[in-house]
Amino acid sequence: MGRITDSLNAIDVTKENTEELYGIFRMVEDFNLPVIRFYLYPGSGLVRQRVNQQGMDFSMVSELGYPPLLCVKGYERANVPYQPMFYACSFPSGYNVETHPPRLIALQETSAFFKDTKSSGIERCTVSRWEVVKNIELIALPFLADYNMPNDDIATIKNAWNKELQEYDVNTEGRELIEYMAKEIGKEFKDNVEYFKIANFVNYLLNVNEKTKNADGVIYPSVPSGGAGFNVAIRPTTVDEKIKFVGASLCHLLKKGKQSYLQVMNQSAKVENGVITYKDKEMSPQEVMMYTQYAEGLTLIN
Repeated sequence: MGRITDSLNAIDVTKENTEELYGIFRMVEDFNLPVIRFYLYPGSGLVRQRVNQQGMDFSMVSELGYPPLLCVKGYERANVPYQPMFYACSFPSGYNVETHPPRLIALQETSAFFKDTKSSGIERCTVSRWEVVKNIELIALPFLADYNMPNDDIATIKNAWNKELQEYDVNTEGRELIEYMAKEIGKEFKDNVEYFKIANFVNYLLNVNEKTKNADGVIYPSVPSGGAGFNVAIRPTTVDEKIKFVGASLCHLLKKGKQSYLQVMNQSAKVENGVITYKDKEMSPQEVMMYTQYAEGLTLIN
């Protein structure tokens, strides 16, 4: 281990000492920090999901986008308090639509009910679809964490990282810092304050470091899915300029312990002045049969 690793390991995240943490980041000069750029091009799709509150529906596009600043009070994987980010699931190359569509990745990311193998009931959630309309430039860490179901793009980015290490004289401490954070972004924490280091590093990349602060956000593998999909965390200003809302669907997650079934119940029919109008989805006979089978004995939890 080097001094970067030793210093970061010594950080007590519960004290939230940002001055000490950013001092470690600044041990590496801005342009000595090696990074990989990843691009989302016009036409690329993104999926977001929000669990509906008890008896409530999302009727405004703004409710499905990034949250208001004052609602962001804690640390998450890619944001510090009072720094809203647009979290979404992207479509990796060659993803398996049968087993790991982005909608399933979004469920694993957002629904504690879905991840609880002992819970049963019907949870209402709203899935929204978004489209990239201008090039989006993201920072990709080299993804050195262990993912048990890595998608194809993880290998591509790892190869790009190894190629950069071979072809360029990469700063030793810059590499150490990036590789430390590449492992950090792949960890699952129970307490949000434990994201203190990685959340602040993302903030450092996007708002402080001169080499990287022109980027629109970051991309990283979905931890709950074992790397089967990707997540992006994008600046609100980029969302307003480069991403458009396409549509939304209210879904029912029917669950009996480890068995679950997701059914679309209605879909957005039109949007006027940011207000969404939904219409019921016509279910096929097979969908009706599956819904009836899974719904037996279950009640709505929200």
